[in-house]
Amino acid sequence: MKRWLLTWLAALGLLATMGKEAQAMTSDGTLVTNVACATYMSASGAGFAVSYCVTTPFILNNPCIALQKSANPTAQASGGLVTYTIWVVNCQQSCAGSAFNINVTDRLPDNVVMGAGTGTWNGGSGGNWYMTSGSNNTTWAVNEPKVGQATPYYLRYVLDQLGPCKSAFVTFTVSVL
Repeated sequence: MKRWLLTWLAALGLLATMGKEAQAMTSDGTLVTNVACATYMSASGAGFAVSYCVTTPFILNNPCIALQKSANPTAQASGGLVTYTIWVVNCQQSCAGSAFNINVTDRLPDNVVMGAGTGTWNGGSGGNWYMTSGSNNTTWAVNEPKVGQATPYYLRYVLDQLGPCKSAFVTFTVSVL
C-alpha cells in the first residue's frame, strides 16, 4: 500500500510540472558540450541517408561579485559630512570571466541628506557606471542623485561590465542632520 501511494504521489508530481519551463544552474568550472547534427538524404527520399554530428566543449566560468561599503569618517556630528564608498569586486578565482550589468542598490541612512558630488572609478574593468535614484525603490529617475534629498532615498548604480579579477567603486557624500 505504501509503495502504491508513493508511486501515485511521484506521478502526480510529474504531472504538476509538465509544460513548465525547467531551470537549472551549472556550477563554475563545469565542462559543457554542445552537439550539432545534420542529416542529408537524396531528393527522392530513397537510397541513402548521411548523418554527421559535431561537438564543441567549453568550460563555464561564473563571475563572483563581492561588495564592501565604508564610511569616512566613521563618527560625525550634526551638520558634518560623511563620504561613503561602495566597492564592487569580481572575485572569480580563475580570473577568466567578466561580469555584466551589476546592479547595486543602496538606501541612504536615516537622518542624512544627499551631499554634493559622486565619484566613480572603474579600475581598468572596461565598464561604465550609470547612476539613478528614487524615493520609493521602484521608480528611478535617470539622473544623478539630487543634492538635498532626504531619506527614504535609494541610490542605484549599474556597472555595465566588470572584467575578470577587477574592481570598481562609487562614492557619494551625505550631510548629517
